[in-house]
Amino acid sequence: MPDPIQNYIDGGWTDAASGRTFDNRNPADPTARLGAVPASGADDVNAAVQAAHEAFEAWSSTPAPDRGKILKTSGDLLTERKEDIARTMTREMGKPFFETKGDVQEAIDTAYYAASETRRLFGPRAPVRGAPPSTALRATRSRSRWRW
Repeated sequence: MPDPIQNYIDGGWTDAASGRTFDNRNPADPTARLGAVPASGADDVNAAVQAAHEAFEAWSSTPAPDRGKILKTSGDLLTERKEDIARTMTREMGKPFFETKGDVQEAIDTAYYAASETRRLFGPRAPVRGAPPSTALRATRSRSRWRW
């Protein structure tokens, strides 16, 4: 684990607003220090929520297939780093290694599933690549015929 560990907020790594940290220790061996973790508080949560709120418009106007590529890449990275992530989780939580590998596999499966769902658009609107965010492809049905 990197030391010190930081929060990822608004596209960058940052310490807790308070500047405080606490030690993260292996519950199976409390003498094993895993790293210094930010003692995040309300200010950090508010900053993360504000950043997410500001990013929402751009993300929601990103065409679904492009979002799917990002989700697939997430699954690929999790697959590539599965053993290391599971090993870190075991040290951090004290769970058996085979269980944490299963947890990481669930994350991989979820990422790939979510990525595949971006090819099946449901609902009345779909973003159009290159069009302004307020423009969307809209399907309406009239007299058993689809009109675009």
